[in-house]
Amino acid sequence: MLSPAMPKALRDIGAALTCLQLLLLLPAVDSRPHAWDQDGLQLEAVKREILERLGMPAPPVLRRQLDQESIQRARRLYRDKVAELARNRSREGEEEEGTVSSSRRLHRLTPTLSHWLDIPEGHREEPRGPHRYHLLLSRTADFHRQLRVVRAELKLFKQPLSLPGASAPPRVTVYTLRGAEGTPRLLHSQELGQDSQSLDLTGAVRPWLAGPEATLRLELDFSANISAALVTSRGEWPVLEVETRENPARAARRARGLEEECGRSDGRCCLKSLKVSFHDIGWSDWVIAPSSYHMRFCEGSCPHNYKPASMHAQIKSRVHSLSKAAPPPCCVPAGYDPMVLMHLDSEGRLVSSLFEDMLVTRCHCA
Repeated sequence: MLSPAMPKALRDIGAALTCLQLLLLLPAVDSRPHAWDQDGLQLEAVKREILERLGMPAPPVLRRQLDQESIQRARRLYRDKVAELARNRSREGEEEEGTVSSSRRLHRLTPTLSHWLDIPEGHREEPRGPHRYHLLLSRTADFHRQLRVVRAELKLFKQPLSLPGASAPPRVTVYTLRGAEGTPRLLHSQELGQDSQSLDLTGAVRPWLAGPEATLRLELDFSANISAALVTSRGEWPVLEVETRENPARAARRARGLEEECGRSDGRCCLKSLKVSFHDIGWSDWVIAPSSYHMRFCEGSCPHNYKPASMHAQIKSRVHSLSKAAPPPCCVPAGYDPMVLMHLDSEGRLVSSLFEDMLVTRCHCA
């Protein structure tokens, strides 16, 4: 309280300081960011929609709590139901053969093949034979660990191998070179017939691609001089053809759009996620399982030719670019996964409810 006897100048300064203190305290009254309010509104909408779908005007009033044995039994039933849904989706995916086959890809890689005699003296190991070659292969951005190798074939010879005067078909022994010292480890040995134009390196490429090494290093020891038959001319270096297939679990997630993240979309139509905890919203007493789930929704702009749902959406986008009177396409769900809710109903009975179109899996512009 400012005293009446205080000089006017001092009273004015005191009043100004009091106002300044109040202004500094104002942000503390409600420091929640806008996103918090937005999430709160979304959670309220989720709660209302779930209750409406269950045909319940409000959460049930429980007359008694479930015992632990009943809760454990309910959770087992929930897991069984979720596993059954997963099996059904897996069978549906196997029937869509086009989706599976489209995940196959053929990579044409160019390894470095060096004759042992061409390697500098200080880098040579003890020779195991005069017809010895080193092969080096590095990873590329498209050739990553998430891929599964179906086959790997080294196109090594220009034409079917023919060695006049040879008493027996030549053989090649393949070693993998591990560690800093290049310790050889026998991989396999194969006979090179007259029709041989390539080597099967699946057994070497498959573990290498799945492992941490940046470079695949192999040693090829031939029992005869095959240098004249090698593909070594400019533009015809040996080619390693590797057929790969995307990891099935990853392919399924990608096909359902679960790897989309709005953080990488630059504001364009994408899949956004909000975790809904039934404990945090006060429903853990009557929702038995799951304890939480990720509500996904579609958000973002729809520029021309971006994730078009149909030819109509493309035309709609083109018309909008010419006249703003026409509405642009909207970012909307393009697919769903089901969700099981194990809960108590209005009568206090334990029931399971299946929502077929609860979880958004991907978005498009329509």
